[in-house]
Amino acid sequence: MKTFRTVVIPDKPKYTISHADSIISIGSCFSENVGHKFRDYKFNININPFGQQYNPYSIATAIQRLLNPVAYTQAELVQHDELFHSFDHHGSYSKSTAEETLQHINSNLQQASADLKNATILFLTFGTSHVFQLKDAEKVVSNCHKLSGNNFTRRVLKPQEIVEVLANALTALQKVNPHIKIIATVSPVRYFAFGHYENSISKAHLFTAIYQLQEIFPDMFYFPAYELVMDDLRDYRFFAEDMLHPNYQATNYVWESLCNTLLDKKTVALMKDIDEILLAARHRPRNPQSDAHKKFAQKYIDKINQLNQQHHLVFNQELEILRKQL
Repeated sequence: MKTFRTVVIPDKPKYTISHADSIISIGSCFSENVGHKFRDYKFNININPFGQQYNPYSIATAIQRLLNPVAYTQAELVQHDELFHSFDHHGSYSKSTAEETLQHINSNLQQASADLKNATILFLTFGTSHVFQLKDAEKVVSNCHKLSGNNFTRRVLKPQEIVEVLANALTALQKVNPHIKIIATVSPVRYFAFGHYENSISKAHLFTAIYQLQEIFPDMFYFPAYELVMDDLRDYRFFAEDMLHPNYQATNYVWESLCNTLLDKKTVALMKDIDEILLAARHRPRNPQSDAHKKFAQKYIDKINQLNQQHHLVFNQELEILRKQL
């Protein structure tokens, strides 16, 4: 009897990821969700150094800027709604003064530049082919920062445009960091602001571009996050209330698939030990002053120290919580 479900089993790349890797993740809010999973499990990862970015043009621009980290200046900022914004960055970088905004942007730029040049894994998550272009400067922006739509021209990037701009950025990256491995994904978040048909065209252009990029970069690995949600889960109970964003359960499903696809067995086993520590730090005892709980806390402090020695993992927050319970 056939099951009433299409199970997506991703191909496996020729390599695996472990805690020895240095990871950088650039892209949409979905990449941020998965990036935080890596961070929770103590991987060395830099998540979205420009904040969330959705279109491949902005992502390629970010890579080029990280490879040539010229500091941003006030001339590259715009003031709106009592905040200073960068069109290359998410609104989380916007501050009430230009000095604060630039300090935040440029300190992250320098750190992320070093991280990218030494990274072993680059995750790229593309959300949409739609771009907004400043009419005056003919600049594609990552974020419109709620400026009037009269300032922008909206269009959909053609697959060949996406291939060209990303191929240039990734070729430049490989010259600086020839050993980096690139993993591409398409976000399962649908963008219906311009209609269902426009969303389908947008996603199709992303898939076509990635397929063509794999011909240029044969080692680029495609992880099917979009297919896992849209074809495998395929049910609105796996979406948030807006019916567009995958919910916690769906994100966890994709994360588990990613772990099974990309991580080696030793790393998965180590993550189970890490999970025990994370649960212990979140545990709220009925009697925190009891000897039994103090032994419980000490047990996991000892386990943290053991993992620190063996794998050089950092558990500062968890150690602080558990030590307060002694």
